[in-house]
Amino acid sequence: MPADLKDVSSKNPLLMTTAKNDGAFWPAPLTSEHEYGCFKKADVENVHDVAFVDFTADACKEDGDRKPFPDGGHNCPMKFKNGGGPETPWVLHAIKLYTHFDGDKSTQCHEFLWGDSADSLKNSKTAEIADVRPGTGSKAEFLL
Repeated sequence: MPADLKDVSSKNPLLMTTAKNDGAFWPAPLTSEHEYGCFKKADVENVHDVAFVDFTADACKEDGDRKPFPDGGHNCPMKFKNGGGPETPWVLHAIKLYTHFDGDKSTQCHEFLWGDSADSLKNSKTAEIADVRPGTGSKAEFLL
């Protein structure tokens, strides 16, 4: 729900991921379109870093590597090859940034997630949509 996303983003950094071929709630690509619409309707707070990423269907296609479990579409986070890409490396950067570096904007983790470099999430070749909004706050302050 948009109100819930707005509430979460007012208290914490937010990294929301999906895939163009995610068929969890509606047939693909309607799930990812609905989720992005919800993200945009939420008018997410920008005090904290927030991002919505829709990975390409090709990046999240089924590769059979996790049999008997599928790893395509909605299960893309279960991918094993390529370090769990496309999603896992970005989640790891977020975990490191906010648990190890306390959201420090001078770190490479922050640059990867919220910056403009060629290696940043915003410029990921595996993302169809990378709506990346660096926060205006000075550092991560969690208000759970």
